[in-house]
Amino acid sequence: MIPLLSLMGVPIHTAVGTCLAFVACSSLAGILQHVRQRSIDPVVVLTMTLPATLMAIVSAHFSSLVSRPVLQVSFSLLLTGVMVMYSLAPTARSLHTRPTTAATASRWYIIQRQRSVGEISYHYDFDMLKAILSGTATGLLSGFFGIGGGVFLVPLPAVVLRVPLRMIAGTSLAVFILPAIVGAYTHWREGNVDVGLWLPLVVAGIVGSQVGARWVMHMPPAMLKRLFLLLVSAGAVFMLVKGLTE
Repeated sequence: MIPLLSLMGVPIHTAVGTCLAFVACSSLAGILQHVRQRSIDPVVVLTMTLPATLMAIVSAHFSSLVSRPVLQVSFSLLLTGVMVMYSLAPTARSLHTRPTTAATASRWYIIQRQRSVGEISYHYDFDMLKAILSGTATGLLSGFFGIGGGVFLVPLPAVVLRVPLRMIAGTSLAVFILPAIVGAYTHWREGNVDVGLWLPLVVAGIVGSQVGARWVMHMPPAMLKRLFLLLVSAGAVFMLVKGLTE
């Protein structure tokens, strides 16, 4: 979204704040469909939301203090890191895979999770300590760069927390709602939210989130992964060129 707004001529700081406000509303709209599909892990959401929210408040304030070229180049580097993380995302394990070892299961901060999405059941280990650290990093980067679940929270649960790919979209939306709201409010106080631009984005985002929530459930994971990498790589190249040429 931020590369697209920059392409339209929107200043980077305004793009960051407006994008975060847009993500807050689109997340609220899209979460309903994922709740009906049961593609949300509530334990992951509750563990990550608090640290993400606290860091979003702090990082949103400091984002306005960075110069435009530095913010643009930094955003490009962030997207490059996201591509690396997402390319390492593992294939989701089904319920019939080999159970975890006793040593792993005995750790108090690791919870064995079992969730069903559609006709497929998944079994995975959830590391609460990694989730807290991931939530902190998510809030820091989302508040600073105005990114949403689709950019950072998608590869993070897959690579670090080992959440099944079919559950990542809904879980990411649920985690990001509160941090996005408080981060957007902080950006608004700094004068970095264009309300006139935000309103049409929200209307388009509500429609798109409903369609996307249905679409992602029927798309093969490999194709979803390739599409995501293509979009992120295009944004990374554009933001790098723009930051170096201003």
